[in-house]
Amino acid sequence: DSCPEGILGERGPIYKYPDASRECRPCHENCTRGCLGPLLRDCLGEALPVSRYLAVGAAGALGCCRAAP
Repeated sequence: DSCPEGILGERGPIYKYPDASRECRPCHENCTRGCLGPLLRDCLGEALPVSRYLAVGAAGALGCCRAAP
């Protein structure tokens, strides 16, 4: 028995891993090739960088809140 891998979801492929009870649990959302557990460090292959999402959000927040000169 194995868990489904790479099933297309709303935001791209979804990967799952079997937990200790053999139930399929989702991998971290930034895993691109499956995983061994729920954390980013458990991803197989390279994971998408988390920092790029944080950088875009921070830049957007700074741009929206500046006072006009």
